Amino acid sequence: MWPAWAVVVAVAPIALLTALVLRSRPLTPSAWISACLAAVLAATVFGLPLSGVGVAVVRGMWTGVWILLIVLPALLVFEILDRSGALDHLSDAADQLAPTEGRRLTLLAFALPSFLQGAAGFGAPIAMSAPMLVRRGMAPVAAVAACLIGYQWSVTFGSMGSSYFMAEATARLTEPQAASFALRASVLLAVTAVVSGALVLRRGKRAAGDRWRVLVVGAAMGVTLIAVVQAQPALGSTAAGLVGLVACWWLLPGRGSTRPAGGPLLVAAAPYVVLTVSATIGFALPPVRSLFERVPELAPVLPGSEAAFGFATADAAVTPVFRPLLHPLPYVLLAALVGYLVYRRRGWWPPGAGHAALTSWLARCRKVGASILGLTILAALLTEAGMITALATALASGLGAGFVAVSAPLGTLGTVLTGATTASNALFSSLQAEVAVALGVLPAILLSGQTAGGNVGNALTPAVAAVGTSAAGAGGRESEVIRRNLSGAAILLLVILVGLAVQLVLAAG
Repeated sequence: MWPAWAVVVAVAPIALLTALVLRSRPLTPSAWISACLAAVLAATVFGLPLSGVGVAVVRGMWTGVWILLIVLPALLVFEILDRSGALDHLSDAADQLAPTEGRRLTLLAFALPSFLQGAAGFGAPIAMSAPMLVRRGMAPVAAVAACLIGYQWSVTFGSMGSSYFMAEATARLTEPQAASFALRASVLLAVTAVVSGALVLRRGKRAAGDRWRVLVVGAAMGVTLIAVVQAQPALGSTAAGLVGLVACWWLLPGRGSTRPAGGPLLVAAAPYVVLTVSATIGFALPPVRSLFERVPELAPVLPGSEAAFGFATADAAVTPVFRPLLHPLPYVLLAALVGYLVYRRRGWWPPGAGHAALTSWLARCRKVGASILGLTILAALLTEAGMITALATALASGLGAGFVAVSAPLGTLGTVLTGATTASNALFSSLQAEVAVALGVLPAILLSGQTAGGNVGNALTPAVAAVGTSAAGAGGRESEVIRRNLSGAAILLLVILVGLAVQLVLAAG
């Protein structure tokens, strides 16, 4: 459909963004410059009418705002934790619970952000976890990078399973196919969970016993993920992360050491507790979810367009759909409100803290908001003009059966560009399924590679890195974070590739 030169042109905005970020240019202007280039190429080379460019911008803004409605309240939770001193209490508890640097990384860069991802994703777990490591002497860039590597395995079945359900819906799987996809993806991600823990442990000084502890925590979370996903994918990462935290409680303290007092710890962790409990009730309890589903959703339909090379899009509702009570926004806001009230009642809220917290939060909002909107508009322009499809189609037709080897990296690319595995799955899941059918492979196999690779992309995407650096006090240093995670991401992709090869052999046998 697309000539070779058009495919090369389609890569240009992606290559420009990558080059700017890796050369340490600030993310916000890099994203917007790349988006402007994409708009020009879409209107000229790819023949997208100006109305289509406008539709792409609206779609990108919708996606960006949908994500920001999670990220910005999560940053508010962080400000409340910070100004109240609750982060200090939690950090002190972490020191008592995890006496060595390796065990502290196991708890704060591996188990905790994985648990938080179960309820609210898109960088929120990094914004909540990385500052705890910084407060105990870890460099901000190193802390953010470690958390990104440690939590990425939990993304597909995090945010109440949004990435998994996006892939299932986009690929139009039958019920048996969806069950196969859930099983294969959970097994593959369980393996990467163990590897992620080992990679996190390499980021700090290791003491005797640290290695087997992090492997046990990773295995406990992986096994839980597999078991829970078979019953309810929406609770996979929440349950797995909770088991990981319980394992940390029992395994991390040294012999003869005392654990933190439970009461004060629960008070300090009040926002986390409220977020988890409320999200679990709202998303997972059938009677409550059924009630919440009656609230009208917001998903305006935008017109399709015709571009060059025969590419066309149909009239379609914007995605993701905004469901007021089935979006993380109310749960994160509730967590912020309860945290503020609890800390004020305990006398942890000093005079003037409210104004300081609000000023700092607004500054973070402006920076993170501009970055994320630039990236989501860029992704929408690439999609609406057919540039993403041109690139993916060229890979599929040129590689044939070798496409299996790039299945996971394609998912990684989608997440790096859009900032979310959910968006990556929306972009590429149908392609992965179609290629699988053409190659005579079970669609669930390539889809598991797509979403696992998409997870790895969370360790490299500038959008999520920006959320973490903003919270950890390293704003503008996203490229340093990404460079630190390149080798770890390569190892994870190799593990995923081996997992796909094993699946193909077992399916053929």
